[in-house]
Amino acid sequence: MMDLALGDQQNEAFLQDLLEFNLRYIDKWPEVGYDGLHFADDWGTQRSLMILPDLWRKYFKPAYKKMFGKVINAGVDVHFHSDGQISEIIPDLIDIGVKVLNCQVNVIGLDLIKKNYAGKVCFRTDLDRQHVMMFGKPDQVRKHIREVFTHVGSAAGGVIACGEIDDGTPIKNIRAMYEEFSHFSFN
Repeated sequence: MMDLALGDQQNEAFLQDLLEFNLRYIDKWPEVGYDGLHFADDWGTQRSLMILPDLWRKYFKPAYKKMFGKVINAGVDVHFHSDGQISEIIPDLIDIGVKVLNCQVNVIGLDLIKKNYAGKVCFRTDLDRQHVMMFGKPDQVRKHIREVFTHVGSAAGGVIACGEIDDGTPIKNIRAMYEEFSHFSFN
């Protein structure tokens, strides 16, 4: 990260080599016949991006644009995952072709997501597995899912129901999650 901040030339060469490797790797995937290709890089902490947004845009956005372009040109949707507070780069991700975004919506803020991004991209849900799923009651799980879905989902952008389960998550909460997934509707 310091090399990025200081503009080290060796870092730029490394990033270019990494991009070329990824582009060769990406060439293999569209042939498999998938509808979407998933990229996963964690860019956020609980409070902010790990690097300044301008550095992300200078070094990483162009690389992602090239990688995503290959995928899109092959007729495959781009799915992207990042944990943490990434609100500053969500417009960039949408701009370069992300169709499905899996981010920590509770860290970013459900109201911010709804106001700025619902309907512009499909969200793969990220439920609060640190608190609600682990320690909540089934009714709290159902309420949380309805709140997440109504904030991030829309008929225009869509929503993909997903909930990660950690060791120790009560079975009654897992059951409540799947029941709510199957009953939820935007109507």
